[in-house]
Amino acid sequence: MEIIGWLLLAALLVLSPLSWIKPTPRHKKLVRIRDEARGLGIKVTLTPLKLKNGTSIQGSAYRWLRSPDSPVMPGYLCLLRKDREEARPVWEEWTQGWVLAQGKKSFLTEAQQQEFNAWLQTLPENVFAVEWGSATLAVWWDERGEPEILSIWHDRVQEILALPCKHPGRI
Repeated sequence: MEIIGWLLLAALLVLSPLSWIKPTPRHKKLVRIRDEARGLGIKVTLTPLKLKNGTSIQGSAYRWLRSPDSPVMPGYLCLLRKDREEARPVWEEWTQGWVLAQGKKSFLTEAQQQEFNAWLQTLPENVFAVEWGSATLAVWWDERGEPEILSIWHDRVQEILALPCKHPGRI
């Protein structure tokens, strides 16, 4: 009987590390969210957002690429949630809850500003940064939520990216 006990203990010691390899429910959810993003053509990167003051913000960036035949955006901007620690320096107020950390508002047309601001107000609190430049529109968030939110974001972002841009020489 003692041998069976030792064999069970040995089996337990061998098999218990295998349970550490099993993905957690959080990891399974991240895989579902990232798979949904890939299916929509959204590029997911795990690189930090670097601000001009040297601050880096960790998070996952979900990037929508502009169509290659789209006109070139004449500028760049980066917005942060107003309540973030990184937004504590005196940044320019953008719209309710958001501050402009980098870039200029002037490169957007009035239609782009209105659509973009309306979209910002629909984003959940766990989206803490938005970046819009000549090639992409990206959100940084903590990937909490259901994968279905990406299709809602995707449709709105496609509408925003399809809006006419200012000509680079007329900013």
